Amino acid sequence: MATSMKPRILIVDDEPNVHYSFQRALAEDFEIHSAFAGEDAIAIVEQQPVDAVLLDVRLVDADGLALLTRLRAERPDLPVVVMSAYASTDMVIRATALAARDFLPKPVDVPTLRRLLHEIVSRQSEPAVAPSPNAGVGQLLGHSPVMLELYKQIGRAAATDATVLVTGESGTGKELVARTIHEHSRRSSGPFVALNCAAIPAELLEAELFGHERGAFTGATAERTGKFALAHGGTLLLDEIGDMALPLQAKLLRVLQTREVTPLGANTPRAVDVRVIASTNADLEERVRRGAFRADLYYRLYVFRIEVPPLRTRGADILLLARTFLLREGERQGRTLIGFTPDAEAALLHHPWPGNVRELENTVARACLHAPGSLVGAEDLQLGPLMSVFPRATNNNDASSCELAFRQALQQFVAAAPQRLYDQVESRLIEIALEHAGGNQVRAARLLGISRNVLRNRMHKYNLGRRQPAHLVPGNLEPR
Repeated sequence: MATSMKPRILIVDDEPNVHYSFQRALAEDFEIHSAFAGEDAIAIVEQQPVDAVLLDVRLVDADGLALLTRLRAERPDLPVVVMSAYASTDMVIRATALAARDFLPKPVDVPTLRRLLHEIVSRQSEPAVAPSPNAGVGQLLGHSPVMLELYKQIGRAAATDATVLVTGESGTGKELVARTIHEHSRRSSGPFVALNCAAIPAELLEAELFGHERGAFTGATAERTGKFALAHGGTLLLDEIGDMALPLQAKLLRVLQTREVTPLGANTPRAVDVRVIASTNADLEERVRRGAFRADLYYRLYVFRIEVPPLRTRGADILLLARTFLLREGERQGRTLIGFTPDAEAALLHHPWPGNVRELENTVARACLHAPGSLVGAEDLQLGPLMSVFPRATNNNDASSCELAFRQALQQFVAAAPQRLYDQVESRLIEIALEHAGGNQVRAARLLGISRNVLRNRMHKYNLGRRQPAHLVPGNLEPR
């Protein structure tokens, strides 16, 4: 802490209005110093005690991340908060990996900044070692708040060599997160090896992990190098770690403790230099309680945990991803696809995406095959109301009673042929909504969470507009 009564904050930005705004907003609690260029910032840090730095990543005379590296070299304990109006995935991860204390998008929220600065100066600065930054961030896309937080976590994980546990629902991109951690770590020049523990029979998984000697077991006609050895000097991703059998969990724990592996059929252990990242969509804590997962291995893996957010929490990222997949699929098919209709965008935003990014990618690919023109419509997505209406149901009588009717209708159809089940349920659900809405299509569409145009398309598909509504099934509400 500086000797001044107020903590000293250095603002590094080439825009005078930024300095003026921060001076007015922060002067009551902090002593503000200004630097308009990178060299000025270095000079101030060398000559004066500074408690924290606010650094814009784009300066006229310097690259902000390069300046961050110099500041960390000059004062390893100096907390630096990076800010930018042009935040990108790679920028956030690199800044965090370079031990930036935080990353704030411009325009900066002043209460958030004030709270952050008070937290920084109220505790002793934590030193960190800056690894070499590595460009290239795979295909992680998104600018939502939950993704910005994910990028920060990736950067923090990349700055260490600790074991990481990546959790999240199926299809959220856990392997991509693991690969991005590797690409921004000091091991980026080494191999990245991924192994799906759920895809290999338990009796073969040990040999896959640790390798085997020739003749180690029946059928072992040649020596095989295990994944740990292949990942030497790099990173090994153990995907779906929750599906690993208990006996093998014990052997994995020993490898993590000793940094040695013994191939099947060998007598001498071999040293390995591997960073392990594990991922799972299972609740490992619950499996530990059931005795299906070793507690000691769980705590060994849980050194650094990253939770990958589900797609439904990412807001406008859904459209960003969908457009990216659309352009890629258009190139693959040799077609010009320019975007989605408003109805299609609304359908994309309202669908709960239980399969997350993987489901979105497959949905867009399928829609591109069905779209007759350059725009993808809601009917091309074939999402339907089945999965999207009830997770958003409100407490009004319309939603709750319609939900009850839907559940009763769904139970009636569960024994139907698989290829017809979806169409039957969707058709019946539309009938229920129309009956409940007294034939009013606008109200029925609102109940189903779709537009009136989509409802009309579905009614035409199922020939619902040309015949009388089906008789009510037992338990359904009488139409009003």
